[in-house]
Amino acid sequence: MRQHNAQQPNHQPVADPLRELTRALQSMPTTELSTLQMRVLEELGIAEYVGRSGRAWVIRTVQKKTYDPATTFQTISEAHQRLKSAQAQLDGFKSAAEELGFESPSHVDAPTPYVFNIIFQQKASIEIVSDWKKTAADWELILGSIANATGHRAQDIAFVGGQSGSFILTLSAAPLVTKVLAVISKHIASIANDYLDFQLKRDELRRSRMMSDAIEKDLTRQEKDRRSEAKSTLMESIKKMLPDAKPEELNKLEKAIDRHIDFSEKGGEVDFLLPPAPDSEDEGIDEELAETVNELRDVIQDYRSEVEKTKLLTSKEEDDFDDG
Repeated sequence: MRQHNAQQPNHQPVADPLRELTRALQSMPTTELSTLQMRVLEELGIAEYVGRSGRAWVIRTVQKKTYDPATTFQTISEAHQRLKSAQAQLDGFKSAAEELGFESPSHVDAPTPYVFNIIFQQKASIEIVSDWKKTAADWELILGSIANATGHRAQDIAFVGGQSGSFILTLSAAPLVTKVLAVISKHIASIANDYLDFQLKRDELRRSRMMSDAIEKDLTRQEKDRRSEAKSTLMESIKKMLPDAKPEELNKLEKAIDRHIDFSEKGGEVDFLLPPAPDSEDEGIDEELAETVNELRDVIQDYRSEVEKTKLLTSKEEDDFDDG
């Protein structure tokens, strides 16, 4: 096929198959996966071929190969082979674990099914005791203020477990506490994406030699305004969610949001496990709880979409750098 294509004066793009492939990748339910589950795909070297990242990779590959069908087909086939190899690795690991007596748990062993991981990594990592002291104080403020504002106690948030490497703390809380934390995390991820958007604009203007001191100053002003607006929007959302919260609780919560933003900007992450959907056929179901859980599930998936967008923007920034 490659030889035949090379002999043709006009290379014909394989538009229809590529369109079907990008649509399939775009529609993959990757928001069903937690951050830690996505990390497994990253460790296997296949995360960039999956979901929206996979769609972006295919489009970049087609553009860089000048739409040569044979070369594009070969590159995509190699990626497909890596996906199959990774699937075989995961299947092999699962079989070996089952032979040793390990079983896939249907749920996390925690006081509630509303579980989240706090991931201390990059500049937010814990390396010495003083790091832990400051981090503990920050998260005591973040989680304590959320618990108080939702009518709960900080001591009701349970420690489930921890992992080494990038230190990971796994906690379990009431659904409303988890929902508020997820809403805050989603808005902070959106703020981070705004920052990356502005960085890409700056880079594009510098490459095109259109950047000036006046434009730089205006972009900085817009960025600060967007950040301030995003934080105000977040506080308004929380006030609507928690109409009974006291002013002093909201003031404390606003300080907690600043600590969360700082944690995120240093590279720390919060990873939420998707709780099981309420059984609508259960006659004894608590309607209010079911509504909260469904809203929590939606917020978690929205948050994961923002995290995925961050990876796409970061990838674009790296591509632009590579292209010079």
